Amino acid sequence: MISRRQFFKLACLAFIQPLRRIDAFKEDLPKEIRIFDNGKYNATIIIDSQASKQVRDLATLLAKYFQLSTGVAISVSERHAEGKPIRIHVGPSDYVNRQVQHLGELDGDGFIIDFPDRHNIVIVGPTEWGTEFGVYEFLERYLGVCWLLPGPDGEYVPTHRVVDIPTQAIRQEPVVFSRLLSGLRGEVQSTWARRNRMHGRIQFGHNLINLFPPEKYTRTHPEFFPIREGKRYLPPDNKTHGWQPCFSATGIAEEAIKNIGDYFAQHPEATSYSLGVNDGLGYCECDKCLAKISDRRNFLGYRDSSDVYFTWANRVVEGVLKRYPDKWFGCLAYREVAQPPSSTTVHPRIIPYMTYDRMKWIDSAIEAEGKRMTEWWKTKCFILGWYDYVYGTPYCLPRIYFHKMADYYRYGNMHGVRAMYAEAYPNWGEGPKLYVALKLQWNPVLDVDSLLKDWYEKAVGKEASPYLEAYYKIWEKFWTQTILKSTWFTSSRGEYLPFHLPPSYLKMITDEIARSRDLLELVVSKTKMPDQRARATIIFRAFEYWEASAISYLELKEEGSKLLDMKNTRSGGGKARKELLKKIKEKRLTLIDEFQNDPILIHPLRFDRYKGLQW
Repeated sequence: MISRRQFFKLACLAFIQPLRRIDAFKEDLPKEIRIFDNGKYNATIIIDSQASKQVRDLATLLAKYFQLSTGVAISVSERHAEGKPIRIHVGPSDYVNRQVQHLGELDGDGFIIDFPDRHNIVIVGPTEWGTEFGVYEFLERYLGVCWLLPGPDGEYVPTHRVVDIPTQAIRQEPVVFSRLLSGLRGEVQSTWARRNRMHGRIQFGHNLINLFPPEKYTRTHPEFFPIREGKRYLPPDNKTHGWQPCFSATGIAEEAIKNIGDYFAQHPEATSYSLGVNDGLGYCECDKCLAKISDRRNFLGYRDSSDVYFTWANRVVEGVLKRYPDKWFGCLAYREVAQPPSSTTVHPRIIPYMTYDRMKWIDSAIEAEGKRMTEWWKTKCFILGWYDYVYGTPYCLPRIYFHKMADYYRYGNMHGVRAMYAEAYPNWGEGPKLYVALKLQWNPVLDVDSLLKDWYEKAVGKEASPYLEAYYKIWEKFWTQTILKSTWFTSSRGEYLPFHLPPSYLKMITDEIARSRDLLELVVSKTKMPDQRARATIIFRAFEYWEASAISYLELKEEGSKLLDMKNTRSGGGKARKELLKKIKEKRLTLIDEFQNDPILIHPLRFDRYKGLQW
């Protein structure tokens, strides 16, 4: 839940320091508290007798990783255990509430890890979500646990013979209060994201089609639908996008106020409602709407309709707030409404999400325009959101841009961006890409090179990690430097790069595929532990799909026979060459079919969904 006061704090600050912490020792505390030694625990995990299911599950999770790390079980109890002098309190209780001060000043996802005395450790947040993220911080900070990739093979749990907890109090809250990735598949991927502190808290997606469902309103209020080319357009069903309501229609704001009020009455737990425009174009061309729409084009080249939309949205929000004063409203700054309104400001309770693929900021001119637009939006609204496109699938190469991502997250932090969403649809062969993204959304001043080095070493071990780092550097250079010279990039228009069109960027490849295979073979060979080998194998198998895609697209450039360990194909003439190309194309399809049943390697957006990616 997001309280009114917490949002007000976010809205009124020009920017928030990345983390607010208390890093101080109490005079009567030792520097460390030892909770495990010589095969025995000196501690018990304590929860309140009235603890919620979420908090009870967190205590169980904490105990699970203690056991995985030490090989010994630790008890979870509602009361102090005899012979266990140290109590690790998870979540609120009478004791915790007496000890922890100013907890309500934190954002709902924030938490405190405190040490009231030498016998008590407290992990608690102002909400259950905050307590949950405090438990994850405790495991990461003191036991070294990391969730590098989804699934059991992605967990990194070091072993401990002794566990000492430094008695510095920790107080954290996220810089970006709403953090959400879409396109994750299955429980293992969503669990991974949650452990890395993903928590979407604002509704903002395409939603006007649900606010005014055509199957109802084309019969009762046809005037709510747009005039296009002089005729009233009535959508055929509740699934057809490509249209927007007539924002000037008599009674349309009042009907929206009623419908949204009914929604909150039926969902009292909801903290926000989406006013996001429908997908596609289709704005109304009636005289009233056109009077509020200027002839100018916005920075994306679309006719600027922000004034007519936000005039309507402001009116709707003001009406809803009379009955539900604590609610919030997300929307999309998308296509025709990508630019801030000129004749009005945005209501303080509306959070616009600027939609753009910020990997395009590798082009300095595009970056300058994106920053100008961000700063303009900040003058028009209190809280700003960013909608990004960080797709892994269905790209035909690993799309890596760690440092550019870190740069624009830091810029966003300094310019009021407090909510982030990205269409991710991951390919986990991209390794630390989404791990780094979520870490930086929580705290954008973290050093990206330190994050990457830590990930590589934990993923495959110190001996193999330099080769894995070199592999990802190949593709970071490709996507932040080489790609700038491609017509695929320079001809792209709109909010996102044309991932669904023929991947002519593959023509920019020289020796990257061959070098990548050599490096990944070294990574696999130099891993020491079974879990390291498992993670290296996941990354290598994902690469084989990219390899097959590149070679088949380029119709067997000279490195083709080497990469697939098939020699003398050229001497066999055109028939042998065609046969090899056929096998490579088959391998591409075989791999993606194999991945379909793999909870990690599955492609949420398969290439065969798009005509431009089939060859």
